[in-house]
Formats: sequence, structure tokens, C-alpha cells
Amino acid sequence: MMKTKNEDGTINAFLGKNTCFNGTLAFDGLVRIDGTFEGNVKTNDTFVIANSGNVKADIDAGTIKISGNFEGTVVAKTKVELYKPAQVTGTIKTPSLVIEDGVVFNGTTEMGKNSGKNTQSNEGEKK
Repeated sequence: MMKTKNEDGTINAFLGKNTCFNGTLAFDGLVRIDGTFEGNVKTNDTFVIANSGNVKADIDAGTIKISGNFEGTVVAKTKVELYKPAQVTGTIKTPSLVIEDGVVFNGTTEMGKNSGKNTQSNEGEKK
């Protein structure tokens, strides 16, 4: 199971195993998903997808910890941690990435000091 190092362990919100939610989730603190969530997540803090969690979303967070199923885009300001038996499909942008043995990851990653920060793109501009 995932460790919550540097956190006091207090969960600010919890979506239980047999619960489904569609929409936008914005919060401070630690939020854990054990159920099904589809939508957008915005926080500077920690977002956890537990073993039974099934998430399809665009996530912009400080730290993201995944041990369930995830499909979408992750932009992490601090770190992304993937723990078995996670099944992750999509794009991860983060300055730090930890992938435990046994995780299935299909997608792309972008790492580096600016990877978790929103930057404006000049794509499409004529030169």
C-alpha cells in the first residue's frame, strides 16, 4: 500500500469503493479515491487513487499517488508515485516519477524541473 510520508495522514475527502462521481474536484489537503471518478482534479496538495479506485481525468496536483486504475493526463508540481497493482494509461508530466515493480504504464512521460509547471506553448505561431 502507499505510504503518506510528510503528511499527517488526515484525509480531507474520501470517495468510497461503491461510489461514482463525475465533475470537477478542487481541494486543499489530502483526497483519496477508492471508487469511480471521471472529470478534472485541481489542487496544490495530494491526490490518491487507491487500489480499488478507477479514475478517468485530467489531474493538476502537487503530488499524485496511484495504485488503482487511471486513464488521462497528470501534471504534478512535486511528484508522481505509481504503486502496484496500478494500471496507468496516458500522459504524466512531473519533476519526479517513482514506478514500483509490477505497475503497468502505457503512455508518455515528461520529466525535468519544469515538467510539472504549466507553461505557455508557442506551438502554432508563425516564425
